[in-house]
Amino acid sequence: MKRMKTFLIYALCIIGFFIFSEIMININLESTYQNIGRKDRISQVNIYQAQATKINGRIKGHIYNDLNNKIESNYVRIDLYSSNNNLLGSKYIDVSNMRENETRQLELYFKVQDVEYYEVKFTDEKEDIGSFEELFRDLTDSELRWGLFLTFLMIW
Repeated sequence: MKRMKTFLIYALCIIGFFIFSEIMININLESTYQNIGRKDRISQVNIYQAQATKINGRIKGHIYNDLNNKIESNYVRIDLYSSNNNLLGSKYIDVSNMRENETRQLELYFKVQDVEYYEVKFTDEKEDIGSFEELFRDLTDSELRWGLFLTFLMIW
């Protein structure tokens, strides 16, 4: 009975450590993102999250193609700028096949250093000014858990 009690205490300690680590990792990762500014007034593109760290960032929003503000161009161009107004890179999103009254999700992950603000424009053709490496997604919860588990095994 005493061994079972000891085993239960160890199991609760491991579960408590896991929960504490998960909470601290999420708090730390989310606290490094800072909001970045926008320098345009395009009503067809609604951005609800634009954040960047020192080395990467994310922009999320919606693109609307309604009857009042129809999109006439082929691409939405998102330019990223530093605090010195230097163009760091551009990303193009194809909107040539959007129908009227259609809404499309905009989700962009990028790996550019020191982004201060961004600007959204419409253009008909792609220009090769400067592209940046795109991160496809953030880590999922299961990937974070596996990383935590493997780290715990290496330390233990």
